[in-house]
Formats: sequence, C-alpha cells, structure tokens
Amino acid sequence: MIKLEELHKIEGVSEACWQIGVSPDSEFLALSFHSESNIVQLCDLQGNVFKKLKGHKEMIHSIAFASDGRTIVSGSADKTVRIWSPTGNLLALFDRFDRSVESVCYAPDVPILAAGQDDGRIFLFDIACNYIATLQSPKNRIYCLDWSANNNFLAAACADRKLYLFNIPMQTKFVYDHPGPVYGVSFSKNNGKLVSSCEDGSLRFINFNENETNVIHGHKKRAVGISFSPDDKLVATSSFDKTVKFFDFYGNHKGEHQLNSEALGATFSKDGKRLFVSTKDRHLIVFEIKNDG
Repeated sequence: MIKLEELHKIEGVSEACWQIGVSPDSEFLALSFHSESNIVQLCDLQGNVFKKLKGHKEMIHSIAFASDGRTIVSGSADKTVRIWSPTGNLLALFDRFDRSVESVCYAPDVPILAAGQDDGRIFLFDIACNYIATLQSPKNRIYCLDWSANNNFLAAACADRKLYLFNIPMQTKFVYDHPGPVYGVSFSKNNGKLVSSCEDGSLRFINFNENETNVIHGHKKRAVGISFSPDDKLVATSSFDKTVKFFDFYGNHKGEHQLNSEALGATFSKDGKRLFVSTKDRHLIVFEIKNDG
C-alpha cells in the first residue's frame, strides 16, 4: 500500500491558489502566500523564498512551470496572465480577458498555453502571448485545465457539472456529464486516459479512446485535486473529507492519508517521489511517497 511521510509544511499559503508550480527538477516551488496573494513566490521545499515575482494587481489563482523550467505562468483575478523567467523578469503579458482567470497550463511539448476564466471561456495563446483561439462551450467557472501528452487534447473541469475534452487539431469536443461541479482533471502520460474529481466525492476514470468510463465513490465529500503519477501507475486525489487517497487507473484503492484540514490541490513532483498537498487551513504539505508493497 502507498503511504505518505510528511517532510515539510509551509504555512500561510493562499487557499485560493491551490494549483502550484513544481520545477522540473522537483526542488523548487512557485506559489502564492495569503498575505501577498498577488505575488508569485519562488521557494525551496522548506518554504524559504528566494524570489518574488511582482506585477499582478489582484489575487493569483493558478501557477505552473513550463516542462523545460525556463518559464513560469500565473493567472490572476486582475484579468491577466503573466509569463515570467525564473529570475523574476516579466517576459510576456496576456490581457484579453474580461473576467477573473481561474486556471492556466502549458501544453507539454509545444509553446502553447491555455487559460480559463470564471465564465467558462478558454483562451489559447503562445508563450509570447500572441492570441490563437477561444473555446466557448463551458458555461461556468473553469476550475482546472490539463493537456494530453501529445498536445492534441485539452481537458477542462467546469463548475457547470461537465468535463470538456477538446480535440484541438480536429476542432471537436466530447462532454462528460457529472452530478456536480468538476474540480479537477488529469491526463495520463500515455494518451487516451484521464481522471476527474467531482463535488459529490466521485471520481471518473475515463478511457476516451475506448469510450469507457469507470465511476467510483472515492471520497465522502467534495473531491478537488487529482493527479496522475509520472509513471501512470497511481492517481492521487484530495478531498474535503480531509484525506488524500491513491488509486490505480481502474479505481482500485492503493492507500490513503488522513489530514487535519480539508484538502485542495494534490500535485506529484516531476520525479514521482513526492506529493504536494495544499489545504484549506493555508498549508502546503510536502510528502514523501512510500510503497510498502
């Protein structure tokens, strides 16, 4: 069974920005603190800040590292997305939004980003912040976005009780209904599989190539964060029932960990050895992942 050993607990982290950035070498974090919720903070795993990225005028909701570690993106309630260098320089600004930006993410291997705002519109643009397209099907807040490993599919978890799967090259979409708002979505590294988390605690394991969906009631309360491990062997989920749980892709339970507060985000390190869990009581907990067989 999978177990978690707490390594570090960073205090005062903004509960509104549970989508944090983890550097490719898994040694640095990009996050926002509650006391300075409009600033991106670069820190080590102990929470020691070595750089502040200043420029946003309002609360930050989402941060991500590019897969090569050369840039960092942040989305804010100030209706902008900013792209930074790790040294703190502002490289580009995308300001075509007219609502709060809720989620941002990089495509894995092409210089394209996606950002969703709180009315459901999703904007695509390049790393120089040149506009590409707008996806308009969702009808409410975009809680989470994720790209497939081949860069062809974009998944959007939405408050309108739907998970949207966009085939970007073919300009088509699939819609997966849920019984409540969808808070999280994550693609496997091998194309064709994704998982989602829902308000009622249920999890959906979707093989969209085979048009198969397996639904399990993984949590007793709202399921929020969800993430595939880098080797695709595990799915980590976090919930308002104050637990982090692990499953394989078929929904088989592989372990869990009890927390002291409602859990928000759950993010694997790039090497798969750690899990970063943000909580409603404003902590970011760094866990080492152990497999007891």
